[in-house]
Amino acid sequence: MGGRQLSLLRYPPSMYGVTKDLDLSVFRGATLIQVGVGQYQLQFHFDPTATLSVESQWSLVDANGHEIDRQMEHADRDCYRLHLLLGTEVTTAEAHPPDSISLRFSNGYTLRVFDDGPQYESFQIEPGGIIV
Repeated sequence: MGGRQLSLLRYPPSMYGVTKDLDLSVFRGATLIQVGVGQYQLQFHFDPTATLSVESQWSLVDANGHEIDRQMEHADRDCYRLHLLLGTEVTTAEAHPPDSISLRFSNGYTLRVFDDGPQYESFQIEPGGIIV
């Protein structure tokens, strides 16, 4: 290959599964500025700099504890309600081992993201290279 050496890629640290010491501090006090909807992934972008990429089950619960949105097939969905979180600040970010995390927002809504199982990635957190 022309005498060049191939260097090994250095991947960021990763973690599989929700543990009690999962560091969610990057979300506390952050404001949700963008929600991206993809075929197999949702992306939540926060200011200052944090991203939550979700490829698993999730639910959005209002201040009264009623589920108002959740993961479902695109063909089964009339609309998303995630826009209700835009421009709001995360007041609480908690790990619920072994199966989920929750982000509570200043408007009373809570986004809960679930770890579906060990064979696939459920979500990623940046910065930090955290993979669950």
